Amino acid sequence: MPDARGSSEEDRTPGLRPRRLVDAAQRPGEPPGPGGFTALRRRCGGLLAAAWAAVRPDRRRTTGYIALCSVGALVGTSVVVGSGSAGAVPDLADIGAWLTSSRTGEAAHANGLTGDVDGKVKLPGMGDHPVSISQDGKTVLVLDEKTGKLVRIDPAQLTVEQSARYGAGLQLVSGGRYAYLVDPVKARVQRIDPVRTTPVGAPVDLGRGPLGKAVADPKGTLWVPVPGKGEVVPFPHGRKAPGIEVAGRSGKAATLLMTLADGRPVVTDTKGGTVTLLERTGRGMRFKLPSSVAEEPSGSVLVPSATAGDVVPVLDRKSGRMALVNTRTGSLLTASLGSSDHRYGTPQVLGSKVYVPDRSNGTLKVYDTEAAALTEPVEVTGKPGKLSLFVRDGLLWVNDADNATAVVINSSGHVNRVHKYDSRAPSGRTPREKDRTGDGGGRDPARDPLPETPSRPGRDDTQADTDPPARKPAGRERGGDPTPGKKSPPPDDAEDEPAEPRPPGVPQAESGAGSIRVSFAPSSGTKPTGYRLKGAPAGARVVPGKVGPSGPFTFEVRGGTCDKQYRFTVVAEFAGGRTAESGRSGPARPCVAPGRPQQVTEDFPQGGKGIDLKWRAPANAGEGTTYTVTGGGADTDGSRRNTAARLRNLTNFRTYTLTVAARNAAGSGGSTVKQVDLSNPQRTSVHNNVDDGEEVGIRSKPSTTEGTRLGHVPSGQTPALTVLCQTTGTRETHDTHGWQSNKWDRIEWNGRTAYISDLWVYATESEQDSYNPEVWRCR
Repeated sequence: MPDARGSSEEDRTPGLRPRRLVDAAQRPGEPPGPGGFTALRRRCGGLLAAAWAAVRPDRRRTTGYIALCSVGALVGTSVVVGSGSAGAVPDLADIGAWLTSSRTGEAAHANGLTGDVDGKVKLPGMGDHPVSISQDGKTVLVLDEKTGKLVRIDPAQLTVEQSARYGAGLQLVSGGRYAYLVDPVKARVQRIDPVRTTPVGAPVDLGRGPLGKAVADPKGTLWVPVPGKGEVVPFPHGRKAPGIEVAGRSGKAATLLMTLADGRPVVTDTKGGTVTLLERTGRGMRFKLPSSVAEEPSGSVLVPSATAGDVVPVLDRKSGRMALVNTRTGSLLTASLGSSDHRYGTPQVLGSKVYVPDRSNGTLKVYDTEAAALTEPVEVTGKPGKLSLFVRDGLLWVNDADNATAVVINSSGHVNRVHKYDSRAPSGRTPREKDRTGDGGGRDPARDPLPETPSRPGRDDTQADTDPPARKPAGRERGGDPTPGKKSPPPDDAEDEPAEPRPPGVPQAESGAGSIRVSFAPSSGTKPTGYRLKGAPAGARVVPGKVGPSGPFTFEVRGGTCDKQYRFTVVAEFAGGRTAESGRSGPARPCVAPGRPQQVTEDFPQGGKGIDLKWRAPANAGEGTTYTVTGGGADTDGSRRNTAARLRNLTNFRTYTLTVAARNAAGSGGSTVKQVDLSNPQRTSVHNNVDDGEEVGIRSKPSTTEGTRLGHVPSGQTPALTVLCQTTGTRETHDTHGWQSNKWDRIEWNGRTAYISDLWVYATESEQDSYNPEVWRCR
């Protein structure tokens, strides 16, 4: 049982903050009062009114003047220092994020639009410890991963309000109104109260560890990968649901990495080479990763835990090969950052750019998919360290918990620096001497070494304290081993020789329905006469055949087969017959994972006991798309390449839930569910009911000797009937025409099932003592 305790007096309600002096002035139900100079003016007015009351005639004059002087002093103090830091209400930006600092044991809140730190909270006992912060739910929680101490931050007070102790090595996850602690070693999940930080119910044992890193979607559903079982277990509304199988069963555990793509759960199976969308009811679309990533060791593949959009970046940190999977369209883009001794971290996507942390030097590599090239890197700390990236409110946040500096980047690439150690930021406690670091009054205790650049305006200058957007590179970095900042050798003035032709950038390849789009960065230096594509399959059409020297720098390859992956190079052609060829692109297919089959319809053979299905192919289905039908038993003759299937040996008068799924070499999972009621009711009427005074009986069984009479049809009347099926029973004789038959019809009668002799039902061959071919048999 964790040691849970509140941070305030025993008579307080846990999780609720005490009223401050500034709150006491506001009565319940009243709107909040004005702030700033308006509040100051109102406060001074109140003090002056009190002074006038003190010197009115019915008071002693000496006492009044003393009071007036005291009030004057208070007014002067208010003008100079405002309302006082102890009673000030922190004004945290709505667009912002909390960033941890292990050196000072603090969490700093930064404004996402300016980078300014507008509030800090001291995290007791967490200095120099690895901590994780969860701010995706309704509360802000911080977990000390070393000690297991969990605290909740009160942004209004800038204090730690609640705390509880759990074990070490846990993972903190929150979303919506729910929060969880996951023990990956013991394979347990503990739901917690995000306000009180105390447990909610007993821990749930998932049976087989270790667990992968879990995520929680905006509705609060927890998604926990269980690699040993090859499945992901959801916790909707905080309760365990059946696991969803996402990897084939084998002797070795799978490597499952969870991502929230625009709030939707996605799992990457690095060993199986797949990216799968998850739904509450099971698997959704599944996409095959290119061989350049899927064949790499599973431990070297990185994906983010959340992305702001539909694109999930999958990076092999050793080779620098990268795949961008669009989980809505199914398109897949392959690119290369270049292999090197750099230590790549988990990538993140913002807009058209992919940001990859380089832990060896504290910078971000920036790959621009629109330019098909690396652009100038963004310096974060300039020192080796672990950079954590996340997207919040459409902004990319980059933090090194062991460093004073973080950055926030907007979608256009503009960079704002965050100085987490800024001692002028509001805080819920007065800094003690041992909390102070560095110069004690500046933003950073020690300036990080930065490249030699012109000095920027200071915090108090007229310009905003922001960094400019990432500098435009003089020439785009090429795939392979880019070396930003490397100076070109001085030109040789002794002899004016033509410049050496330079190759284009390594092209990026993007799969499409029936085509592959190949983009590249143009050659730097000497301008070529044009560019040509190499690697297109035989018989494929390349549009255009040649790209001019001014672009656009894109080819489209139409053709090829979905079962194969293709790599491309771009050749730059120069005057004099010289050429320069780029490196090879990543592999791509001329297809995407097909969507859902459309307009599924059913028909029945004569007599039933089977279903004939037809459907329309998905809009993005091309050559190589096949289909499967499940839910109809083993005797399913599904033409895998045609949009039809026959199901036989079924049971009549049963409802079947059928799933029609499409797949190809690029992926699978686009499916349509169809419920089919295998019955064939016929609308007809009573027939041959002669007006002879004899009524037609309606029976509970197909017999005049068994069962009971449920009703009758008066003589001469021919009401409408719904016939469900036919069966045999007692032989009856038509009292007027003398026909005989042992066939009975099961009908709907006054909301229940009943029987009537087939002699009095309008149908083909009803008078011939034979089954009606239009009506199915009951058995």
